[in-house]
Amino acid sequence: MRSRFLILFLFLGGVSTSFADEAVTQSGPPISIFIARTAEQFQAPHVFTYHMLEYEEMHGKWIIPDIGAFDDGHGNFHEFFAGIGAQYYTGKKVALTEEPYFAQDTGAAGHRARYLWLWTQADFQFAPKLTGVVVLLPCLPLNHSANLEYDIDRAKVEYAFWKHVTLGAGYSGTKFPGSDWSNTPYMVTKVTTHEGIFEFWAQKTDGGGQLQVRYMLIRPKHR
Repeated sequence: MRSRFLILFLFLGGVSTSFADEAVTQSGPPISIFIARTAEQFQAPHVFTYHMLEYEEMHGKWIIPDIGAFDDGHGNFHEFFAGIGAQYYTGKKVALTEEPYFAQDTGAAGHRARYLWLWTQADFQFAPKLTGVVVLLPCLPLNHSANLEYDIDRAKVEYAFWKHVTLGAGYSGTKFPGSDWSNTPYMVTKVTTHEGIFEFWAQKTDGGGQLQVRYMLIRPKHR
């Protein structure tokens, strides 16, 4: 599988000093953040289950702009989103971020639904090597095609066994109208390099399992 070659490449490559924590805090010049995510099923035929690209900028505590796109890996569902938010609290043990998004669905399975997402993120520093994060995402309908949805994007705990490598476990889940919670626990490995932060989720799904690859690159914004 293509994802296996990607993992092999990353772990054979040297890791070096970069960004230690998932929470991004800054008080200097603006920074740019690029995020890419995808997932591939473990079971045959090893299809991709989604792709996501996102770009945002942090100006002090403010996040503006924040734009991105998502698809279901099959070409019949696309989602475009844009938001503005802020990291409204930063302490020694916790950082809190709130960001509302406007989302527009397209494609045969999208039904032109529109949503207001209320993104809430809490990052925790339990101990020098033990961190955690919780991201909650209720999706409020803005037109008749949309439905009230609830999403736990991630709730995880990680321990830094090595300087640039953390291991941990987490949970994500989604609740759609008329359905039970979709529970997807996972094991996670995070590798920090000069080229960005790479996360690998070995995740249980309703249909079997999948490997998620999550990438984040943080750079000072050039004026």
